[in-house]
Amino acid sequence: MIKVIRIYECHPNLRMKVKNFVVGLLMLTMLVQPAFVTAGVSEAVTYLQSQVDDPWITMALVAAGQTNIPSGHLRGVSGSLATDYSKTILAITALGQNPKTFGNIDYVAKLKTYYSNNQIGDVNLLNDDMWAILALASAGETNSTEVTAAKNVLLANQNTDGGWSYSVGAGSDTNDTAAAVMALVEAGLSPSSLVITNALNYLQSAQNSDGGIGYQIGSDSDSGSDSWIISALNKVGINPSSWSKNNNNPITHLNSLQDTDGGFWWVEEGTSEWNNKAMTAFAVIALSNKTYPLGYYQPNQDSESGAYHLRIQGSAGNICDTDVAASNALEMVENGAAQCSYTYTIENTSFGPYLSAINSEVAQGMSGWMYFVNYVSPPIGAVDYILEEGDEVLWYYGNWGWQPTRLSASSSELNSGQSLTVTVEYFDGQSWLDLQGATIEGGDQEYTTNTDGQAGMDLSDGYYTLYAEKENFVRSNQEVVLVGDGVSQNVNLVVEIDQGGHGRIAGESIIFDVSPSQLDFGKIEPGHNTSQSVTLVNSGSVNLNVTSVVSGDPIFTGNIKINQENWSDYTTGLTINQNKPAEVSLEVPSDYIGSGVKSGELIFWAQAQ
Repeated sequence: MIKVIRIYECHPNLRMKVKNFVVGLLMLTMLVQPAFVTAGVSEAVTYLQSQVDDPWITMALVAAGQTNIPSGHLRGVSGSLATDYSKTILAITALGQNPKTFGNIDYVAKLKTYYSNNQIGDVNLLNDDMWAILALASAGETNSTEVTAAKNVLLANQNTDGGWSYSVGAGSDTNDTAAAVMALVEAGLSPSSLVITNALNYLQSAQNSDGGIGYQIGSDSDSGSDSWIISALNKVGINPSSWSKNNNNPITHLNSLQDTDGGFWWVEEGTSEWNNKAMTAFAVIALSNKTYPLGYYQPNQDSESGAYHLRIQGSAGNICDTDVAASNALEMVENGAAQCSYTYTIENTSFGPYLSAINSEVAQGMSGWMYFVNYVSPPIGAVDYILEEGDEVLWYYGNWGWQPTRLSASSSELNSGQSLTVTVEYFDGQSWLDLQGATIEGGDQEYTTNTDGQAGMDLSDGYYTLYAEKENFVRSNQEVVLVGDGVSQNVNLVVEIDQGGHGRIAGESIIFDVSPSQLDFGKIEPGHNTSQSVTLVNSGSVNLNVTSVVSGDPIFTGNIKINQENWSDYTTGLTINQNKPAEVSLEVPSDYIGSGVKSGELIFWAQAQ
């Protein structure tokens, strides 16, 4: 089996001490309290901007007040743990984006699939319950069954010293205790409750004479522990500088670990062979006077009329899947055009405004554009349907009476040879029912659902965008599934529509490089195109097959070509030690009406021949 080495692994000693804490997470609630020293934050931001983007760095840049923060790396979760989904959700909500629709993926629903036995994630762990509470709360799910259950798990597993561990039955540590404090307060506990008071007493008992905090009582102070405790104190409204020893406090100690390049050492420089600066993002969040979660997704924050989810299904495929600010169901089509790059025609008739065309699909005969709100067909015209909080609008091209469908996959990431189960349902106006005889498209062959609405799929390694179709039913949503014993390389895509590094992922036998790691197409006017080259390198010991996947803004998913082929059709072979160029081109349609900077991601997927 090919093992993929992730570039953000912690050094062995830190992994041994902190366990799963580095792949945990946290974010920001605003508390009114005295500000404290933020010296060094700008230097730390410069350091972070030179590193490979990840959810923690995204949160840190938000906390420091940065703008134009990259988000392409959040389109897809790196890892298969509940905490991997939680930290991604926290980064998405920190950016003010909707984690239920970001990148056409419902990350909240994905996280909830880890809920079982009245807890979230691994039954032997507690840190995944902590991070899940914070993530779900940031997505407006504070009162959900999952959050209530995770809260009860934490309350039942507080140690007698007031602290928590990352796992059930283990000794307390400061890092997970700080996370538990933030999670429980987010879940409704009062900062003055006995549970929180006992936890704070435990944390303060771990403070050393240098003012800093160690991983456990008696451990040397470190920047990670300082950062978590500072953020926890922010959460409960306590000024961290008030925890003073020998005229030092967690803030002064944390600042003492900053290097000249802006990064924060884990421990004092020269005291550990395992020292690194992996804690810098956590330090920036703490020194920016922030706590977790950093933000909460609020649909109405950008528009008086609110933001609602829009999906448009044409006869040949998905046209749009995004959030749109609008006041009625027809206005969603108008306002969504700039985001999804489609054209539309609205005619004024004696019955009122009528949507007659999207792109080249024009109403004729019994076929036309119909709409659902929350999968129900309203008895009024779209312009008269005033949207309410939580509404989702689906437009489709077809006949009156078709019923909407939805597709769900048993997993979004599978090992080689692992079977996938896909479930397809339809809505009859009152409830979701199993859909027999639906065809699953997007795999390596067509599959058909059984009487339970399910289809078992044995897919070869690669990325798949799956959806379901059946005659007289509306095409389903799309689900992206990764089946892997290969490796992938991601290339960020950037373009500005003008209307007037190099990375490595290695396995036991596959070493596959793509450079550069970003393509910036610059400014392009509608009707024009431009191309750039990337180089694919096979440095491993086996021959490779390479395919591609494009995600992100529709300007990329609909218009990227590789070597003059649509990206979905691209395939090439790489022999051992072979370098091969690939021309990546982008053409902006002449009728494109959007503007501004767009971002996406090109993924080259390699597997052994």
